[in-house]
Amino acid sequence: MAYIEIFPKSAGAQKQLTDRCASVMDILYQATNEVLNVPDHDIIVELNQCTAIAFNSLAVHAATVPDVVIKISTSDHDFQPKFQSLCDHVLSNWNAQFGSALKLEIWINVINTWSCNIDFN
Repeated sequence: MAYIEIFPKSAGAQKQLTDRCASVMDILYQATNEVLNVPDHDIIVELNQCTAIAFNSLAVHAATVPDVVIKISTSDHDFQPKFQSLCDHVLSNWNAQFGSALKLEIWINVINTWSCNIDFN
């Protein structure tokens, strides 16, 4: 299972992501599928609205505030050795699509406990 959330950190980043929504989601979907070999039906990609109001002045001054944060969560501990490869793959395809127009951070984490009430028939 891979649950991928895209968080734009400004209205401008949100507009760019919305305008290219299909290709952005495809970048993340394909990278996750190829690197982690997660089944097609078990990859969920979600684009969120910008909820950031402000950033601390030191981060802004140092230009370290990302335009977009991507969070990838999985309950499969066995994937951990592949996390760096997944980040590299996403970043390579992201840069091919956006260049340096959108600064990106990728955070991957393992969910230790997971449950749901979805019927997977």
